[in-house]
Amino acid sequence: MRWGTRMTVQLMTTELVRILKEASLFASSATTIPIINAVHLEASGQELVAVGTDRFVLGASKTELDEATGGFAAALTLQQVKTIIQLAGACKQAFSKVALDADGKTIRVAFSSGETITLPASEIESGVHRGWLTLLKSSPDSEPSKAMVLNPQFLAKFARVSGASRMRVHFFGHTRPIRVVIGDSFVGMVMPVRMADDDSMDWVVPEWVNPSPEKREPKKAVARKPRAKRPSKAAVA
Repeated sequence: MRWGTRMTVQLMTTELVRILKEASLFASSATTIPIINAVHLEASGQELVAVGTDRFVLGASKTELDEATGGFAAALTLQQVKTIIQLAGACKQAFSKVALDADGKTIRVAFSSGETITLPASEIESGVHRGWLTLLKSSPDSEPSKAMVLNPQFLAKFARVSGASRMRVHFFGHTRPIRVVIGDSFVGMVMPVRMADDDSMDWVVPEWVNPSPEKREPKKAVARKPRAKRPSKAAVA
């Protein structure tokens, strides 16, 4: 966004909090890499999209705006996102709305319940997320894969997306990113872990799950020696 160009969007406070939380799940916690230690926002038509990535996973969440608009784009550091979410939690009106106003120098967040905060615009270049989103395009020329190696911590992030009781997963090969769709307002991507050269693509039941017959035979009971009888009191006397 060019300095001096003021753009404003308005939406429900709960929806702003939702997309900020969901996108921040996938952003990097490394403050040394500002461009990914942030949530990138952009409005198009009557939708506002929030995007976050740490280079291994990506999440994009959208919501509806009160009015159609275009040209609004901003990058919020994760610390700024945290500040906005905390302030939103102080709103007393359950159905409050929030207006985001950006001019390239500052980002003003004003809630209909009266709370307002003005944040300095970060030096992070806005709009870079568009290149990240192109990675979500399908790869029809890739061969399907029988097996993939994934980091379970990456997958756990998707469980925290709103309405994540069911998600659709698309595979495009064991070296290609997996695409994830949750509901109608979230898409994401997770990078696979490189498979070791000696890893088999075929499924093999582990031996400990299905042991061979000889290993399933129960151990024979070991005969115990009879215990010696204790002498009676009469015999001792």
